[in-house]
Amino acid sequence: MTVHQPWDPLKACIVGRSYPPEFYDDISNPAVREPMQRVARETEEDYQKLISKLEEFNVEVVRLDLSEDKSKYCDHTGRVNMPPPMCPRDFSASVGDKFYMPGPDWGENFDVNQLYWSMMNGDENAPWRSKTDVLREETLAKYFEDLLLPGRPISMKESYDSFRKRDDMRNYFLHFMQGVDREEVEKVIMAAEMNTIGSVTKFPSNKQFYPWQSTQKWLDKNNIETVYDQYINTAALWRIGKDLYFNYVNIMNVLNKESFMKKWRRMFPDYRVHGISIAGHGDGAMCPVCPGLIIALDNPDLYKETFPGWEVVFLQNESWTKVAPFLQMKSKNQGRWWIKGEENNDELVAFVDTWLNDWVTYVEETVFDVNMLSIDEHNVICNGYNEKVFDAFERYNITPHIINFRHRFFWDGGLHCITSDLSREGGMNDYFPERCLR
Repeated sequence: MTVHQPWDPLKACIVGRSYPPEFYDDISNPAVREPMQRVARETEEDYQKLISKLEEFNVEVVRLDLSEDKSKYCDHTGRVNMPPPMCPRDFSASVGDKFYMPGPDWGENFDVNQLYWSMMNGDENAPWRSKTDVLREETLAKYFEDLLLPGRPISMKESYDSFRKRDDMRNYFLHFMQGVDREEVEKVIMAAEMNTIGSVTKFPSNKQFYPWQSTQKWLDKNNIETVYDQYINTAALWRIGKDLYFNYVNIMNVLNKESFMKKWRRMFPDYRVHGISIAGHGDGAMCPVCPGLIIALDNPDLYKETFPGWEVVFLQNESWTKVAPFLQMKSKNQGRWWIKGEENNDELVAFVDTWLNDWVTYVEETVFDVNMLSIDEHNVICNGYNEKVFDAFERYNITPHIINFRHRFFWDGGLHCITSDLSREGGMNDYFPERCLR
């Protein structure tokens, strides 16, 4: 059960799920309730068409779970504060023989200054402090204590307790940081965090991750190791055999960028790791369809460097000019979403802006003709006809299979987003053997 290339024959795949029509029964206003129920009904219909197509190719489908208990996705006021689990791709990745998903430890990226102030001022009993938070803080405290009084037989926990009891914590920190090698500090903390990567961890039990129980059952049944990390997902990662391309979607500053690269190379020592800059989720801007062919939006210089000799078919962000009804709604919701036929429904716009603000993003930034799912090298599932894309398919002997995911403009998720491959046939290939391992 491995995934090395996105065009190898697909064997098992996660498919997302939306809330059912009855989820919206409590909405009293029919101008709002009926469109939302229609969206729910038609979305599941399209999911079923996708599932049928996958099963035609003998792909095992794993659906995400939904709970009948609304408290799983509502706050204490009853307000729904969590979108349905539409897009498993955004939170998961199969790389090699491991499955990556978010967990309670929330990855490894950190800033030393932020870590210190959290250790110094934070509530040590706060429920949000994860095992990794504790490990980072105790490791940093031990490091400072060893600098102050080297050779003392004191544990990390004792160091932490001693550190927090000091009267003038701020001056203590400023004094020591002047002579401390920050890279060494980061190295020490990262080494400690390595103990948490891939370690046995309970499946996340908070409400954000309840839909993943069916996936976890499949992973357990097939003896797939789960690695918990929030930043590893194939909405921002391309697996091209020996090469892994990470999109800097979570990068906030230079320190973060350096930390991410160190982390990726440490987590994937058998791969060549590359960082590339594409705004937002990368699978909305670039799709490697088969060896030698990429569908992308722009930035030709990027592909000359990362995929030398490959053909890149560029699609301009022109599709919105063909969707006149969307342009009507754009003035009302800033291009964030669109439900066909509801362009003049101001009551629906007000409802979505008020109650579903966390659900919708900015769909205008997405070109869904790029967001495709390869079943194998010669079969691709796509949202609809695009002349440039289909001409390229013909040159590479690829058969397109159209599944019209009608409400992608509301959910801001295409066919690649609403799936996540669990297993593909084939081993690791090296498409750029002239490159050195780094």
